[in-house]
Amino acid sequence: MLMKILLLIVVIVFAWFGWRWVKRVQAIGREKLAGLDKENAAPGPTTAPPPPRPQSGKSAEDMEKCAECGAYVAPRLAGPCGRPGCPYG
Repeated sequence: MLMKILLLIVVIVFAWFGWRWVKRVQAIGREKLAGLDKENAAPGPTTAPPPPRPQSGKSAEDMEKCAECGAYVAPRLAGPCGRPGCPYG
């Protein structure tokens, strides 16, 4: 009975110190990130948002469900699915 109580105390102590260690590591990481943010900040009260990235020629296209097989395909790039009633074939 005494061994069980001692083991329980040891487990609680390890959990307590482990929790404190994890919190300390997280706090150090937050401090480093805050320091990096201050170093990378441009002088002045506010900074303008970055200009939009140029498009690479590719654009998003809505997918459509094939009435025959049920697969979602891009209509511009769709090929036949091999079924006789495929609308893309």
